[in-house]
Amino acid sequence: MMYITNGGTTNDRSLSRTGVGTEFYANGGGNGMSLQLNLRDVQKYLQQQKLDGWLIYDFAGLNKVALEIIDLGGHFISRRWFYYIPAQGEPVLLLHKIETTNFPAIAGKQVTYAGRHELVARLGDIIRKGSRIAMEYSPENAIPTVSYVDAGTFELIRQFGAEIVSSANLVQYFTCRLDDEGLASHKRAVTALYDIQAEAFQLIESKLKSDGKVSEYAIQQFITGRFREHGFVSNSEPIVARNGNASNPHYSPSAQVTDIIRPGDCILIDLWAKEDKPGAIYGDITWCGFAGQNPPEQYVEIWTVARDAREAGLALLQQAHDQGKTVQAFEIDAAVRAHITEKGYGEYFFHRTGHSIGEDDHGKGANIDDYESRDLRDIIPGLLFSIEPGIYLPDFGIRTEIDVYYDTDGPKVFTPRQTDLILMDI
Repeated sequence: MMYITNGGTTNDRSLSRTGVGTEFYANGGGNGMSLQLNLRDVQKYLQQQKLDGWLIYDFAGLNKVALEIIDLGGHFISRRWFYYIPAQGEPVLLLHKIETTNFPAIAGKQVTYAGRHELVARLGDIIRKGSRIAMEYSPENAIPTVSYVDAGTFELIRQFGAEIVSSANLVQYFTCRLDDEGLASHKRAVTALYDIQAEAFQLIESKLKSDGKVSEYAIQQFITGRFREHGFVSNSEPIVARNGNASNPHYSPSAQVTDIIRPGDCILIDLWAKEDKPGAIYGDITWCGFAGQNPPEQYVEIWTVARDAREAGLALLQQAHDQGKTVQAFEIDAAVRAHITEKGYGEYFFHRTGHSIGEDDHGKGANIDDYESRDLRDIIPGLLFSIEPGIYLPDFGIRTEIDVYYDTDGPKVFTPRQTDLILMDI
């Protein structure tokens, strides 16, 4: 549907719509509208969740969620703006008078302000006392990926007598579920990553046979070169780590800081990338190996514990699906962590079990976390996330990572799951 600008007062400019009734539509791109959501679907969801509205707020690009939901068309909006989607009725855009020509067309009524007193007065007209309003806020900052509303703005909205709740579930439902093309993009990414990690381990074996050594950095650069050949991009360099370096989950070699891989070393490779095109979805996997045929007994032990913990998390998802139950994200972390703790390695697993995956490697959907925070969001069909338990001892570390897509018919992993350490014939 098309939206046209009608005349109005200085402070009130309506964007009327074609059609009748209380249905409002705005689709990004095709009709010039900037809202990347279907308003009818959003309002239906708000009603189901017994919310009176969703107040989307931004100042100078601080709210990453807002900028994903509303396409500003490359314009920099330098003043505060609010977009209120009520559970029923017409949305309202509140913005500064000087921004009216910069802000792109969007469904609803446009209201402007100039001074701060006028801003507060206009907000008071929009926010009803006693209403339950979702914003990009997370209690106690439990979920930082959806916590962008500053304390002062929170206080300002609350002074109107509104109850503010987190928009985390809204954000997850409307921005984190993969469509068919997104899922296909992920499959292409993760399939290529699986092949590249195998090639990397084969190169290590070949170099050790011929030269007796190879640097972590050289293998990392081989992987990034293969990314380029596949037309992939990544937000940072992959991890190639030997022995104690693998005990640092975010270790990454560089030209200046790198160790030499030699026979008898434990090796971890963590690689993540996506296609270099708009809307592409990441893949992110980790595999472990040993430069030889006889790995240390403790290395095999902690590998087995981590692998079985990974499978415990996946089994929880599958069992819940088979029983028609919904799993909350933290429950998967709890199941994985319980297994590692039972085996005596709990203190060596010091990060969450997994993260949301989307166009960003660490997305805004549910994190598999009952450790760094407690993510209470439901695992719903369409979500993509990692399960990646790790055990990090002083001398060597293990991590095993898979990407899980939760489909309507249960969890799916689109690459083989590593069952045994990769061993090398050297």
